[in-house]
Amino acid sequence: MFFSTLSDYINSNAPMTNIPALLGVHHSNPLGLHPIVIPILLLVLAVASRIVMYLINRNKQTSSSAYHLLYSLWWLSVAATYYYCFSGDLPLFEDTDLHRSEICVGWFCQRQVVGTGWSLLGVALLSYTAYNMFNILLHVIAHQSDRMGLNEKQWREWNWIIIVMLLGASAAGIADSFVPITGIWIMIAYHLVVFLLVVAKLIVDTRRTHLFHRCLLSAVCFLVVFEAITMLTIECIEGYIYLFIPIVGLFVSADARYKKRIEKS
Repeated sequence: MFFSTLSDYINSNAPMTNIPALLGVHHSNPLGLHPIVIPILLLVLAVASRIVMYLINRNKQTSSSAYHLLYSLWWLSVAATYYYCFSGDLPLFEDTDLHRSEICVGWFCQRQVVGTGWSLLGVALLSYTAYNMFNILLHVIAHQSDRMGLNEKQWREWNWIIIVMLLGASAAGIADSFVPITGIWIMIAYHLVVFLLVVAKLIVDTRRTHLFHRCLLSAVCFLVVFEAITMLTIECIEGYIYLFIPIVGLFVSADARYKKRIEKS
């Protein structure tokens, strides 16, 4: 019954392959921010987090304050992403498949909106921003895994979930370029698969460590950031799918490192 109703909704409304459009939920931008403000803020936060991660990787003895700063930059980036993606007054994009204008999260990556030069720059900067969000996520999970007593091999199990996420997003973007309805179904399918994999990882890590609340926190953090990155990049994929495919490889090779860290307060 549920899938029949969902199928009818998708075929009658044909929303774009992004969560805000699919849910039809937007806010009125209560802060009154210009559409370019938060993307620039996200880029600044990405640069700042890159510096902090470099310092963490460089130092064998890392103070807890460095991780507190990294966590703060991370949550600020995630909160800004959600606020931006659900904003209802972003520039519109004329969807030729649906023959109507849509709210466009990735408007700065669309050549029809900002021109070829600016759109290419937008893709490059967004890719850098999303890449750093991936790295922060892996650093945070590595830190939490170390504190829970999990080893490097067990931490790297998260990489398989990230690969599924990236392959699913790429497949949805490619399909949306040719058959939009198929792209939507692929997006729904890989979201379900990722959710089930995260639940499985939660169960396995809980059995290993007997620390349910910490394992649950890692799982929730992953899902929240997973959705933020998906919403932020899906329309970048639509705009430049053939440029995005090699960038997927860059994401998968994220350089977060797992190592035993002696913290000093």
